[in-house]
Parts: sequence; structure tokens; C-alpha cells
Amino acid sequence: MFPNQPLTDEELDELDTFLSSESLPKESMDIAMLDGFLTGIVIGPNTLTPSQWLAAIWGDSDENPMAWQSAEQMQRIIELVMRMYNDRVNDLVEDVDQYDPLIYQSDNDGRIIPILDEWCMGFIRAIQLDPEGWQPLIAAEPEQEGGGLLTPMLLYGTEEGWDQLKENERLAERHQDFADAIGPCVIGIRDYWLPHRKEASTFRREEPKVGRNDLCPCGSGKKYKKCCGSAEKLH
Repeated sequence: MFPNQPLTDEELDELDTFLSSESLPKESMDIAMLDGFLTGIVIGPNTLTPSQWLAAIWGDSDENPMAWQSAEQMQRIIELVMRMYNDRVNDLVEDVDQYDPLIYQSDNDGRIIPILDEWCMGFIRAIQLDPEGWQPLIAAEPEQEGGGLLTPMLLYGTEEGWDQLKENERLAERHQDFADAIGPCVIGIRDYWLPHRKEASTFRREEPKVGRNDLCPCGSGKKYKKCCGSAEKLH
């Protein structure tokens, strides 16, 4: 069980230092990318277990296996990641209407400019774990429900989007607008998928429940509690 406490600034720095290490596979994420990635995991159409997404954070693969220094290091880093994930879950509960992404910034002669690429790339990586699930939102036209909610992520998190920004000067000039839109877009995406996630989490029994004194459905002629429902054979 991981503590349900937000990371301190020191712990964020600790995780950032680990993710920035040159010893990690080249596909590993930085801290801003991780934030976008976890956000996409939390608000996506389907619930993904940590076993489905943890390895992607440090770029672990058959070609580039992750080499931990020790079991203690692995446990510590996974604890930090899971606490960051849990913090994002708490930030994005249904009745919360604001979200602040963790993104890098640059200082250009006193003017602070948000750097969106890493965060958006992380969000796109979350989508890539469940492309079929995300497809309805990706394909939504601007006039349709959910249309345009992925625009900042697709522009700053994909090669096609970077090409559009290079080729379209007016689009590039809207950089601050896209930065300001990320928070509302995240909330909009969460609300778009919320009915789907609730429906998916509701278990529906296709057949009536077998009572302990009913005949066993296996056809043995015995009562369920004396057959497949017994302590020895329960399955």
C-alpha cells in the first residue's frame, strides 16, 4: 500500500533526477512527460492497471531492459510514481473543475513561456496504450461532442502536430492560448469519458445467481453447496 500523500518538492526533484539519469533507456519519460502520461491514464476511457503502464515510464522493453541498481531503488521509485498517480486521481475527481498541468517553462527576456511538448507527448503515450478506446474522441469533429478537446495534445505531442505548427504561423502564434486550454481540455476529456467509465465499472450478471440449496448447474443432480459450491471445489 502506497501512502496517499502528494509528493513534496524534494520528492518531485528526486523522481525528476532519477528520470533524467543517462543510465535509463532512451525512451524514458521526464517529469513533465510523466505528468501528462499519468493524467491521460487517469481520465482515459478505460481503467488501466499499473502493470499495463509502469514499464513505459522508464522505457523498459525487451530491446532496452531497465536495469535497477537495487530492489530498494525500484521500490522507492515505484512508490513515488504511484503517489503521483494517486495525487492526479484526487485532483481529477468528478466534482473538481480545475486542473493545473506540471509543465516546463522558459524565460525569454523576462517573459515566461510554457513548454508544452513534453507534457503533451506524455499524454499521447497514454492514448497509445489504448488506441481503440480513445478512437471516438480522436475522430470527433469540432462540432461534435468532445471535438477539439485533444487539439493541444495532438499539436504539441505528435510529429504531425509539430509539422502543422511549423507550417502555420498563425497556429504557432496561439501558443499561449493552447497552453491555457490544456487544463479545461483535461476536465472536458474527463467528463466526456466519465459515463463510459461508470458503465464499464458496473458489473452486470448475465444469469441468475445460483443459491446454495439449488441444484448445481453442472448437471450432477446434487445441491450446489454439495457440489461445485463446496469449500473443496469452489471455483
